[in-house]
Amino acid sequence: MPNMQNIPFLASSTGPAWLPAAARDARQFAYWGQLITGVMFIVAVIMAIVSFVTGQWPSGVYFIFAAAVLAFLFYLMSKTVFEPLDQGKFREASDKLLIWGILGLIFLVIPGIFLLLAFVRLQEVFQPQYQQYPTQYYQQPQQYPQKPGAPAQYQAPPQRPAPQQYQAPAPAPVAPAPEAPQQQRSEMIKCKNCGVQYPAFMRNCPNCGAPR
Repeated sequence: MPNMQNIPFLASSTGPAWLPAAARDARQFAYWGQLITGVMFIVAVIMAIVSFVTGQWPSGVYFIFAAAVLAFLFYLMSKTVFEPLDQGKFREASDKLLIWGILGLIFLVIPGIFLLLAFVRLQEVFQPQYQQYPTQYYQQPQQYPQKPGAPAQYQAPPQRPAPQQYQAPAPAPVAPAPEAPQQQRSEMIKCKNCGVQYPAFMRNCPNCGAPR
């Protein structure tokens, strides 16, 4: 059995390990779609030859045209689908998968089905991953209707603004008391020993104790 990796323009069957699960599955579908496209290209060439040999010219022209489209599709898928997928450019790969899938449906249906399956599987990559949290809301207390004859519930009266605090009138100014006559200042003398001044009625210096 020939090694698939040696087929020209055929992408690798496995991609990078970091690919998300959806991208990894889409890449696998696209790989089988490209492989079947190559097989269908060989079949289309054989059918074209048989049609021309048997004189069925319309069928021969159709198979020649289909073989050309399949060869073009097989060649472009490596650069337009697998390289963007392996580089994380999922939007670019998704657009190309849709175009090539529709084109594959027109010419020999099976490759188009695999490419469209890859397109559908890849769409999961674009869905936002989020966690739903319970909605928190305030529930007002339920009010039950009062029974007839029951006393009405007491409702506190609306609060009124507090009255301004009463301020007593300022006391009348009091006339200042007459100043007491200043006492006559005692005569001061200077200590001959330490130079401190002290009243003359003291016989010794309060600082050093020397007699005056």
